[in-house]
Amino acid sequence: MNRMNYLLVQRSLALGMVVWLICAATGWAEDREVRPFRIRSLAGERFDSRKASGPVVLSFFFTRCPPCVREMPALLQLMREREATERLLFVDPYVRELGIQDSPDSERQILRFVRELGIPKAQVYFDEIGTLTKKFWRAGVFRQAKRHGTMLIYPTIVVVDAGHKVRLVLEGSPPDFLERIAEVL
Repeated sequence: MNRMNYLLVQRSLALGMVVWLICAATGWAEDREVRPFRIRSLAGERFDSRKASGPVVLSFFFTRCPPCVREMPALLQLMREREATERLLFVDPYVRELGIQDSPDSERQILRFVRELGIPKAQVYFDEIGTLTKKFWRAGVFRQAKRHGTMLIYPTIVVVDAGHKVRLVLEGSPPDFLERIAEVL
């Protein structure tokens, strides 16, 4: 390969990386629909999306995710200000299907993690076998993750309206995530 072709390839790769970073940080919104879902919190309470009175915010995390530590308390505060914490679900889907080499989170690890962050266990859900995560993945919600050959990018925040239409997906950790969520609530 001559020097000119090499430089063109390098520039194309750099441009591709910039486009990817912008897409990963900006999120997207569209009327993709997900099927109704139910999941049980670590406090033993059952959440049924068909009974939600407004948009539901799902925050997919795992205990060793540094950006999750920043996002989770801020997201809880936003939902408290809007008096909508019953529609906030922190979901730990740290399952083997994600292809993560570490061992999956245990319920004990999750409880310790959320206690340290001040997150009530009534807002925390353990998708231990990935049922909810797989449902969203099959519906095409996690577009960036799919492009990268994985099921999920951490953290990922999804807002689903009462009609089960996806209004916002933020894959990654954009600095203005609270403003974007507030816009669709």
